[in-house]
Amino acid sequence: MRVHGKAPLIGADPIIDIGDGLRLPRRVEVEGRDVQGYDVTMGAEFNRDSGRYECRSLTVSAQEGTEVTGEALRSVPVQTVLRLGIESAVKGSMALNMGPMPEDIAEGGPTTRALKWVAYLYRVALIFGESPVQTVALGLDLPKSTAARWVTRARDRGLLTVQDRRGRRKADD
Repeated sequence: MRVHGKAPLIGADPIIDIGDGLRLPRRVEVEGRDVQGYDVTMGAEFNRDSGRYECRSLTVSAQEGTEVTGEALRSVPVQTVLRLGIESAVKGSMALNMGPMPEDIAEGGPTTRALKWVAYLYRVALIFGESPVQTVALGLDLPKSTAARWVTRARDRGLLTVQDRRGRRKADD
C-alpha cells in the first residue's frame, strides 16, 4: 500500500489556526495505490469540533481484472489510509509550528514551557488519531500517569483547548 497526501492551498482560508500553537491546511487530498488491491482517493477536512481531519469523500477504483464489491469496500482500511495521507500532507508544516523540541523540556517539571509542548503533542496525536496522553508520555519520556496530570494542568492553565472525545457517549437528556 502506497499512500500520499497533499494540501491544496486554494480557496478561502486554506491554512487555519486550530489553536494550541498549530496552523494546518483546512483540506487534504489523499491518494492510495494498491490498498487491498484497489486504488483509493479521499478528500478530508479539518473539523474543529472533533479536533481532527475527517473523511468527506471516498472513491474506490478497481484495478484491471477486478470489480468493486461490498466485500471489497469493507476491506478498505479507511482510517489507516486517512492517517497516512494526513501525515504525508501536514508533517512538514507541523514541524515549523513549534520547531524542534528541547531534549530537557520535562526536566524542570510542568513549567509553562513544558506544558506548551504537552498541548502541542496532545493536539498532534489527536489529529493523527493516536492516543494523546500516550503520545505526551512517549514524547516527554514520562510515565503515563504523570503525562495525564500534565495534560490536566495544561488544560487548567488554558494552554490546551481541545479534548479527545473519541469513545465518549453523549448523556441522555
